[in-house]
Amino acid sequence: MNQHSDAYTFLAEKHGFGNSQPYLRVLRFLMTPEQAGMVALLPGSPEEVAQKNGLKLATVRENLEALHRKGVVVPGDYKTSGSYMFCKYAERLWEVSESLLGLDIYTEAETRELFYLWEEWKKTDYADMTAERWHNLKAMGIQGLRIVPAYKSIQDSPEVLPHENAREIVRVQPLITVVSCSCRKHMKMIGNPCHKSDADANCLQFAKSAEYSLSRGHGRRISVDEAIAILDKNEEDGLVHQWMNHAKIEAAQPYALCSCCRCCCTVWHYADIRQVPNDEVFAKSRYEARVDPELCNGCQDCIGRCQFDAIEMQKVEGSKRLKAVVAPERCWGCGVCTLVCEPQALRMQLVRPPEHIPA
Repeated sequence: MNQHSDAYTFLAEKHGFGNSQPYLRVLRFLMTPEQAGMVALLPGSPEEVAQKNGLKLATVRENLEALHRKGVVVPGDYKTSGSYMFCKYAERLWEVSESLLGLDIYTEAETRELFYLWEEWKKTDYADMTAERWHNLKAMGIQGLRIVPAYKSIQDSPEVLPHENAREIVRVQPLITVVSCSCRKHMKMIGNPCHKSDADANCLQFAKSAEYSLSRGHGRRISVDEAIAILDKNEEDGLVHQWMNHAKIEAAQPYALCSCCRCCCTVWHYADIRQVPNDEVFAKSRYEARVDPELCNGCQDCIGRCQFDAIEMQKVEGSKRLKAVVAPERCWGCGVCTLVCEPQALRMQLVRPPEHIPA
């Protein structure tokens, strides 16, 4: 790229948002025109970029290192900084750039400005793009994300598969880091704090994402036991586990086990804005909540826990109290409702075969 003014559009087009004014405003915030010109020349090493644009090597290296801290560029190898490339996806750029809070890169006012810029993009062009993506995937018979049941809701089930057991998913990861949940942090910064959890560092990352979070200093390496303790707390708060559901999805890899809420989750909340039905986004788990009306005491604690609007209180013949009733078509099998049912009227029941989960 020769013209810095074109570099922003060139980079936005790489992420599929060349015509998005909100996205261009984000890129202009994250990069100076000169820096955008450097990033447009990637992938490559600082030496290669300096040779192409005629700037001093020290200047190029200093700027690319700064952009790495901001999440704009990514090392070709997370263990070294010999070569860089532009962050591959807009969603990833959003996630890592919002981890800047606490890294002393921007002032609090500047950080808040960045969050509002991202919000404008997320509720417009991003929401449009993801609505189309989920619809197209569903038309192909693919649901991109799968609900993983809360471990304590299915721990007594003898037929739990390793890849639907949140604890087993964590145990097999060679590297685990914990980072702040970008979704929850985002909503808090724009004045809409989470209704489910006030936990900060509760997002588990694996593989290259874990390496990346360590390289930028916004992630902390943790043990399997620490990760399981975080999972347990997430489940106690009523957060729902999500996991990649299909190998055909581009970039599908076990990079994070998300514990989500409908009010903050960037996938879920902005799908709701475009009225995308849950079955276009999430595959159900193999389990389903069932109620024993004889045991239900009508406390209604489960109502506030269900994020899929699957539980209602209804009049049951022979009882003066309203009883919880689960609508099977709306239950995605997350299990968090069962964790607050003191009389144990709510239990998870296995209703789908192992083949329900794709290879």
